[in-house]
Amino acid sequence: MKIGEVARTAGVSVKTVRHYESLGLVTSRRRTNGYRDYADDAPRLVAEAHALSRAGIRLEQTRPFLDCLSSGSDHADDCITTRPAYRAAIDDLTERIDELSRRRAALEELLASAEAREEPGCEFAGGATRSVSAVSRSLEITQSAGITNKGAQNS
Repeated sequence: MKIGEVARTAGVSVKTVRHYESLGLVTSRRRTNGYRDYADDAPRLVAEAHALSRAGIRLEQTRPFLDCLSSGSDHADDCITTRPAYRAAIDDLTERIDELSRRRAALEELLASAEAREEPGCEFAGGATRSVSAVSRSLEITQSAGITNKGAQNS
């Protein structure tokens, strides 16, 4: 099966199929003309890896699910070896939610402080009890949570 057919059947781009192949999630053989030739189960494996990724499981952690399908299981998560990947994804999401909750609390604190200083007819308020940079420093922003601080300026 050609790469375009795999991509169309799985509902992904050709680039996605190539990426999954580079990660070893799906394999192909080279034909004499140099084209990739995928097995008949490739679209199902690609579609499953894509669905798992969208659900929050890292592509690198989809291998047990794909192995389960390849072994003849009806469902990718029929095999007990898939449970750790589910748990890891849940743990990752919990960490991200916790980090986002801390950020929200910090923003709510900044807003409350700004509103408390608000004066009618005043274009800006001075004398903040806690500066934006102080709140920013107090937040622990972790890369492992997968959250970036885009748009923020360092002071």
